[in-house]
Amino acid sequence: MSLRCALPCLALVPGCASSLREKVPPFPPGTPREAPWGLNRELLTPANQRILIVVDVAEGHPPVRQALDDLAQLATRYGERRASWIALGQPGAPQVRWKGYGLERLAPLDPGTSYVFVRYVGDRLPKWGLSYTLGVDGRLVYVILINQERHRRWRAFIPERRLEQQTLVHEYGHCLGLPTFDHGYYVHYPDFTDGAHCVNPDCALSKPRPRAALYNMFHIIFGRHYLEDYCAACRRAIEQAKQRWRTLVDRSPSTFGPRPLAWNDGEPTRSGRRGRRRVVSGERSALVQSTTRG
Repeated sequence: MSLRCALPCLALVPGCASSLREKVPPFPPGTPREAPWGLNRELLTPANQRILIVVDVAEGHPPVRQALDDLAQLATRYGERRASWIALGQPGAPQVRWKGYGLERLAPLDPGTSYVFVRYVGDRLPKWGLSYTLGVDGRLVYVILINQERHRRWRAFIPERRLEQQTLVHEYGHCLGLPTFDHGYYVHYPDFTDGAHCVNPDCALSKPRPRAALYNMFHIIFGRHYLEDYCAACRRAIEQAKQRWRTLVDRSPSTFGPRPLAWNDGEPTRSGRRGRRRVVSGERSALVQSTTRG
């Protein structure tokens, strides 16, 4: 359906997001075709005691605390254990320091905690957000970079809290390993380097392209509905992955973790290049992996 035809549909018929779905292209060779699809078992099961979101501001105005509360609630729901956030440097926060895009460990990390580091970098980042993984202290940690200044420029139209929440939830979804092959797409297909996003415009993992923007404009105006969660297809994939994990006997830590994320121009990617690794400076003991999806 064209955008012109979809306009009255959006105004008159609730729940017609399917009419504005992007097309699903072929995914890179080797992409998992069945549950658990390489989703992140560590962040989607009670793999340990808690999820700790560690927040730091490198540049720009302070974060919206309610948006971080929203992310913690979402992480709690999908991770099946308590998630909370804390400012870096506060009592109870891990002893690490940033060195460029990497992290230097100053004391051992808690083995009973999954760490998600959220850093607000302002206009240093030319996009809304970016997520990637790092190897620190012999384990994976998850990093989300946020350009909060972009949110502030649009706050006349959408509450700043909701804009920040949408970016946090979007990038966290990539940390979870979403979307799966059956409802994902590549903006510049057959180029896979921009990463996969959800085809459904009602999903926090959708790309802000015209179809998704049109859908959400009407839902914000008429329904006060924001992209604060993942779509039904993503939630179904998560549940099917969890059901699959419940049947597995192997509980080895090596089964945890998402498909590694690669660098791109502002969104996390699952690169089509297989088996490649890039070692970040040994001074920060960080390994950024950039292998293919799955």
